[in-house]
Amino acid sequence: MKKTYQPQVIEIGDAMMQSLVNSNFFEEEGITDIEPGRPIVYDFLTEKFINGQINDGKLQITDEEFTKLLSLVRAECILVSLKNKGFLNSYEDENTEEQFFLTEMGKEYTKNMKKEYLLILFFFYLLKVNISFMLFYLFF
Repeated sequence: MKKTYQPQVIEIGDAMMQSLVNSNFFEEEGITDIEPGRPIVYDFLTEKFINGQINDGKLQITDEEFTKLLSLVRAECILVSLKNKGFLNSYEDENTEEQFFLTEMGKEYTKNMKKEYLLILFFFYLLKVNISFMLFYLFF
């Protein structure tokens, strides 16, 4: 089902997305298709609109909210990209929320990744590099 958004939400959302493009946010994240992030921004702004936090085209947003929004946009773009490449698939749960899972190709790829990470960690160990921070980063 396609959602309909308020014109003010679309205008502010499009400006936000263009600002992210201009600041190289997507490029720095390695994201080539930004469109999956647009509904995330529109939904966020719709909630702000309903709560009266958009007045005369001005958005009331905290740094924490903006950081969370960027994380959601990044995650959605990456998930859709992985789905398009065949590493993930999805279904709608009983709450009509999209749930992602690894495909067979995705499972095989992650098995190979784990082996590569372990090999890298072994080389760092041989070089006497402290690997505790890397273990946390790689597996958590």
